[in-house]
Order: sequence, then C-alpha cells, then structure tokens
Amino acid sequence: MSFVDFSSVDFSDPFDTDFSAGKIGVFWDVNDFPVPEGRGIHEIVESVLRGNEYSGDISITVYGEKNPLSAEEAAKGDITFVQKSDKYWRVNDMLLDIAMWAVNSPFPPDSNPANVMILARNKEKTDFVSFLKNLNNANFNVLVVVPDDVKPEELNVPAVNVAWYWKSIQEDGKPIPQEDFQDLLDKQRVHLLSLYEDDEDDVAVAQGVCDECALPTS
Repeated sequence: MSFVDFSSVDFSDPFDTDFSAGKIGVFWDVNDFPVPEGRGIHEIVESVLRGNEYSGDISITVYGEKNPLSAEEAAKGDITFVQKSDKYWRVNDMLLDIAMWAVNSPFPPDSNPANVMILARNKEKTDFVSFLKNLNNANFNVLVVVPDDVKPEELNVPAVNVAWYWKSIQEDGKPIPQEDFQDLLDKQRVHLLSLYEDDEDDVAVAQGVCDECALPTS
C-alpha cells in the first residue's frame, strides 16, 4: 500500500504553528475503539477537542463493520460512515481518505494550520505508522489515540505531536504527558532494535525504521 509521500515536504517547526483554530479531520475506527454505550460520536469528539482548546471546524469519518451512528447523528448527516469488516481494508481506506483530506487542505500547512485526529490501531504490512509520522513532519498537527494496554512490541504508535489513551478520551480528555509519551516511543524503539541485534545489516534497517520513534523537537 503506498500513498501520497509527505516525507520530502519542506516544513517549519510544528511547534511554531498555532493549530488551535485550524480545521480538524477526525478518522475513527469503531471496531478498534467502539463508541461507549450511551455516548455519541460528536459528543466525545467535541468534548475532547474543545476541552483542549481546538476551536476549528470538525469533520468526522467513521469506519467499521456496523454503523454506530445513533438515529439523531444519522439524521444530521454530518458524519461519514465507511462500512468495512476487514481490518486491512479499514486501514487502507482510512489512510487514503486522510491523504485526500491533506492534499485538499490549503497549502502550505504552516500558514493554514490543520489537525488530523486518528482513533485506530496499527495493522501489520500497512503504512499506518510511517504515514502518520510523515504527515506530522509535513506540519499537519497529527493527534492519535492509543489503546490503554498498548505494548512496545505492537509497534502501534507513531511519533506525533499529541496522543491520548483511549480511557482518557472517554473520561477527562487529557493527553498523555509528553515525557510519558516519549518513554512509550523509546520502549518501542528498543524493542524494534532488539529484533535485529544479531545482524548488522538488519540493525541498519531497523535503525531507519526507528527514526519514526522520536518526537518532533522544538
């Protein structure tokens, strides 16, 4: 699977850009992160984003095997639902939609701040982690939600600006502190390198992959 390559885009330091008023594209896999009973998709998304001072227009695309929209949400017609039962194709469709969303955003992104929020788990043999890292490097503000029980060996976490644990999305909406997030990425990096420690060529390959495991620096 290959997508629009954002890795060579010339970008300014993401921390120099105020993203708070920029538009927000939300892409949510409800098989990975089911909507809690009694809660609404709009309610959760707006509570978290507004609570963290993001004031821009929000668009939401939801992916899953079954339509999770309430009758009220469906009637409003402002959430797009993409029905896919297979995880690989949900990731595939989501990344293609994110790429199109980014390509259709005003350019350059540092002058037209835009935020992308992803609620989905990684899938092996996809570009999920590297794509989101490259998008973040292209000065889109990438926000991710990770499982509460995420493990370094799952290689599930791209190095982006902001991350939440799923339980926080449902509760207080507070992001993972930067120090704790970097610690998670460091453990992921150590695990990846350990897989190739007996082969120098493989270590070099793994080291390149591990460049994805570092937060942007100011």
